[in-house]
Parts: sequence; C-alpha cells; structure tokens
Amino acid sequence: MGAVVIKKMFIAEIGLNHKGSEARALKMLKDLVGTDVDAVTFQIVEPASLSKDFYKEAIDFIHKNNKLIGFAIMDKNMVSFLDSAGADFWKSLSISISDSDLLDELEKTNKPVFVSTGISSESEIVKISKELKNIKFIHTQLSPKIEDTNLKAIDRIRVLTGKEIAFGLHCAEISALYLSVAFEPSDIFFYVKDNSKEKFPDDEHAIVINNADNIVKTMKKLKKALGSGIKEKMDNKLT
Repeated sequence: MGAVVIKKMFIAEIGLNHKGSEARALKMLKDLVGTDVDAVTFQIVEPASLSKDFYKEAIDFIHKNNKLIGFAIMDKNMVSFLDSAGADFWKSLSISISDSDLLDELEKTNKPVFVSTGISSESEIVKISKELKNIKFIHTQLSPKIEDTNLKAIDRIRVLTGKEIAFGLHCAEISALYLSVAFEPSDIFFYVKDNSKEKFPDDEHAIVINNADNIVKTMKKLKKALGSGIKEKMDNKLT
C-alpha cells in the first residue's frame, strides 16, 4: 500500500494542555471542530496520557466532523493501536529524532510522519532525511524568544534535505505565525489551550481556542498574497 498523502494543514495541538482531564480534552475537541483548523493532535507522554478508549472516541469524533487527527508519541507500542483506531498522521517529539525504532515503526504505517527538529543540529536533520522516506520535518525552536524563531531555516532545511518542511510555533509572539506563511511551510502547527486562567504545559506559546479560528482564517488569507511570483502587466486604471 502506498503512503497516505495529506494536503497542507493548519494543525491545532492540544498536546498535554488537557492536563490529564478527558472532560477538558473533549471540550477542546468540540470547540476546535467548529473552527477552520484542518487537524488536531494529542501528545501521549506518561503519566499525563489519557485512556485508550478516549483516544478511540476522539478519533471517531474528529472524523465525523471532517477533520484529521494526529498523535505525538514516544512509545512505539502505541503505534499499532492508534493506527488501527484510525490515526491520520504522526508527530515525533524533538527528543525522539534519534529513536530509529520508533521512527521506523511510524513509517511502516504508510501515514505521514512529522519529525520535530526543536533540539537538532543540521547534521542530525540531514542524517535522518537520508534514512527515512515518508517524513516531513517540523522546523521549530524550543524558545519563547522571537529572535530565536529563525524562520529562514525553513528554506535552508528544505534545500539541505529535499524534504517538505512544516513550521511549529514555540515563540511567545503569536504574530510569528503570520510571518511564517511567507516561507511557505508545508504545514503549520500551533498549540491551543482553553479559556481558563490556569497554567498549562505549553502555556506561553499556546493560542486560546476562542482565537484559533480567526488566526487560521487570517493565515489562509495571507497565503493568497504570495501569488505565483510571475510579474504580469496590469491595466493602468484608477478605480
């Protein structure tokens, strides 16, 4: 069976911002399916993981609402269950970029695998790009500082690896998402949190769910401004 191909996505990451509460996680899913996001992700890291029954219900709920769902996992033993349950794509965390057993297991599913590069050097990224075929890299910097965002790395890693490069926001300056559109990442990941005043695992760079729809709509609108790059003659008419 050939690899699954998925169009460009704007991906809202719940991650661990459910804080172990299935009720909170379900409410976040319900809020997100009414937005313009294309997909959501959960991060599965013990002991903050939710139950297998919940993940299966989440997959079914998301699919019924015509969205996609991915999982960021560290335990290769979860791959078979989530694959069979209907996961659409995978994300490997930055600390797993050298976990060849996990990445091989993810690739075997023939579903897209997004490999986060948050703590990786160029040499590590190039090495992985030669070993795995069905992957996209996520350029991200695990820093809230805008000067560390380094959006130019999207083009550079694309050239060095020949792979599609997504962007993942860890910058506290949310408007960096809008600027990233100009670098044409294959997909854009951003964390979301609910509207409470609590602290969350990905608090500083997470978007309040109530704002997610407008942000995604704005990014999609800004993408239109990129055009084809071909300069064409226009009528000299004032309107």
